[in-house]
Amino acid sequence: MRDLLSSILAATAPAAAMTWLGDTIREQETAFQKRPFYYAFSGVSRHFDKRGLIEVTDEQSQALTEQVPGVSVKGWDQFRLARVILLLTLGKQDKATFLETIAALLNTADLREQAAIYSAYPLLPHQEDLVESAVDGLRSNIIDIFDSIALQNPFPAAHFTTEEWNQMVLKAIFISRPIYKIVGIESRSNAELADGVSYLAHERWAASRKLTPEAWRNCADHVTDGIVADLEHLLNEGDPVDHEAAALVIVRDGSDRLRHLRDRIEAELDAISGGALTWERLGEKLEFPTTLNGSPAKA
Repeated sequence: MRDLLSSILAATAPAAAMTWLGDTIREQETAFQKRPFYYAFSGVSRHFDKRGLIEVTDEQSQALTEQVPGVSVKGWDQFRLARVILLLTLGKQDKATFLETIAALLNTADLREQAAIYSAYPLLPHQEDLVESAVDGLRSNIIDIFDSIALQNPFPAAHFTTEEWNQMVLKAIFISRPIYKIVGIESRSNAELADGVSYLAHERWAASRKLTPEAWRNCADHVTDGIVADLEHLLNEGDPVDHEAAALVIVRDGSDRLRHLRDRIEAELDAISGGALTWERLGEKLEFPTTLNGSPAKA
């Protein structure tokens, strides 16, 4: 894993920075010392480009997911990846040293350093001992910290209890994060979360506000009579994107109780059948809405 991540980093990082990183790793593997490791972890900012985004090929992405399913480094900057590589070196130490050092790093880390630490969790050992700190990190009101745990990170799906998972997803909905980037969003769906989404929707509607259409993805396999009424509300009062979300829920339900709604979303059902409408495509459209000229608002 470390070799693969290093090759990804080397494609965009300065050669001198990669030399420094390699020397640091060799020194720490020969004789690990906490204080020099802390200095190196923080010192990444003196060697790598803070504005430098990494580039990942499809082959590299596939190789990463083959080693750790669900993991992704797309969108990372050089700082984050270099620090994650250093943390893999820390992972080779004994359990007590490893956990003490992680705790100390989190206690003193700045925002970018915290994001790197949480991003590394699915790649590190002793993951059962990291759950509490991940749950605590999700309480942050800083988007980058929340995203480093909740988005494109398989750690929560693998280790969170149902209650912890539901709290994370509901907060993601509440603060308008892209739900399609939550690893395990369908495999970890549950009836309690579906009820929570419905409750939040009713709160928003009562205040004349919208709920992100992506939220209904959590209800697709848990359609109660109450959620049937919610789907009716989406089709009666919602916009075209709400209709698409309703269709994606309805198509998963094979019962006759939704037949009266299927007749109203024939175009959306055709789009689903043809592969043009999926939860991922809906999520991407919501995250990157088109501008007046039809181009994405951001890349």
